[in-house]
Amino acid sequence: LFRSRSSRSIAMAVDQTAEDQPQVVDCIPLIEAASKQKDLGNGAVKQKNFAQAISAYESGIAILDKADGHPVLRSEGAEMVTLKATLYSNIAQCFLSQELYRRAIEAADSCLKLDPDHLKALHRRSLAFEAIHSFPAALLDLQALRRLQGLSAESLDQREAALKEKQAQVERLTKQEEEDKADDPVGMAMTNVKERFDEICEKYDLRDGDAAGEVADWLTSGEWEVTAKRVAQRFKMEE
Repeated sequence: LFRSRSSRSIAMAVDQTAEDQPQVVDCIPLIEAASKQKDLGNGAVKQKNFAQAISAYESGIAILDKADGHPVLRSEGAEMVTLKATLYSNIAQCFLSQELYRRAIEAADSCLKLDPDHLKALHRRSLAFEAIHSFPAALLDLQALRRLQGLSAESLDQREAALKEKQAQVERLTKQEEEDKADDPVGMAMTNVKERFDEICEKYDLRDGDAAGEVADWLTSGEWEVTAKRVAQRFKMEE
């Protein structure tokens, strides 16, 4: 009788332990569904329908995200990470093709968080950095590609030389502007005032409709002592 009760207790404990353990998620259906979305996106890219392609790739990522926080088989988990990185890299290419460079950088960043050595994402992010004149960042990605032998040595050398020349041009222009400011402080001060004025006009729509005339009439009416505070109050501006 004692043995029977003891066996029963052990069996119940084993069953309870099995219930408490989280179930391993079968990722094969998720991988297949996400792969289908990737194929749909690739087809849209061939038609140069980049918005549709991005939507398909993002749907694939959302499908794979369903496994987040759940135990999965190691092999399936690795396959999901690789697929998700590819989807992000493809999104980066779509944004690059649309000349949405900062979004391309964000997508490539997401890819590289999953796979720091993803060659296509490094290349695409380097191109996007170059397009927004972030030449040092573009060069860093190029150095990573060189380390990983992601492009031919000749191609890497040509791009590196071009990027360094563009960076040198930026530095020369910056230096020239600083020298111009030093040589003509009054002129540069006027330029800065003009730039600030244009920013205010743009911010408060002072170029549209009758706003400019209204401001001019009010300032020249002689009815008020014109101060920055009064102008800000009158036209609801920030001081």
